[in-house]
Amino acid sequence: MRHLQTLSRRSLLAAGSGLAALTLSGPQAFASASVSSTTATALTDLDPIRTELVMNLVVTCSAPEPPAPGSSGASKDGVRTEIWPIIGGRFEGPGIRGAVIPGGGDFPLVRPDGVEVIDALYRLKTDDGVTIFIHNKGLIYPEMRGEWPKCRLVPEFTAPVGRYDWLNRSIFLSTLVAVPEAMALAKGPAENDRLIQIHRVI
Repeated sequence: MRHLQTLSRRSLLAAGSGLAALTLSGPQAFASASVSSTTATALTDLDPIRTELVMNLVVTCSAPEPPAPGSSGASKDGVRTEIWPIIGGRFEGPGIRGAVIPGGGDFPLVRPDGVEVIDALYRLKTDDGVTIFIHNKGLIYPEMRGEWPKCRLVPEFTAPVGRYDWLNRSIFLSTLVAVPEAMALAKGPAENDRLIQIHRVI
C-alpha cells in the first residue's frame, strides 16, 4: 500500500510538472507559430479545387414588387426593398433538362453592414416529371461592379432519390449574368431574365 501511495504521489508530481511545462511553453509555441505564419511569403495549395459546369439555368421574373406598401423594407436581417416573382424559365445540362415552375421568388437584401445578398428559392421540374427544389444564395461583389454586377452564389438542391439525387451529394457554385439573346425567354418590358451557370465543385 505504501508503495502504491508513493507511486501515486510520484505520478501526480510528474503530471503536474508536465502540465506546468506545457503551460509555460504553450504561449511561446503559439507566438513562434504566429511569427512563422506572418512571415510566410506564399501559400501552397495541397488539394486544388476544380469545378465543372453542369447546368445553364435561365430564370424569368416579372416586375419587382415592394414587400409592403409604403414600407422602407427594413427587417431584422437588413433592408429588403423589392421582391422579384419568378414566373418561369428553362434549364439544361448533361443528363438533365426541364422548366422552372412559376411561383418562387428572388428576395434580395442589403445587410446592416452594406453587403448585398441574393436569396432565391424556387422549384425546377425535369422533362421526365421530377420536381427539384433549389435555394440559391450568395453575394454581390461591390468592388467588381460593371454593366452587370459580379455575383457569386452557393445553390443548394433537394432532389428525390433516383436519377437526379447526385444534386444532393455535391457542393455547387454559381454565377448570375445577363442572358445571351439566343437564350432569352422574357416577353415584353414587364419580364426579365437572368442566366445562372451552375458549377459542381470537384
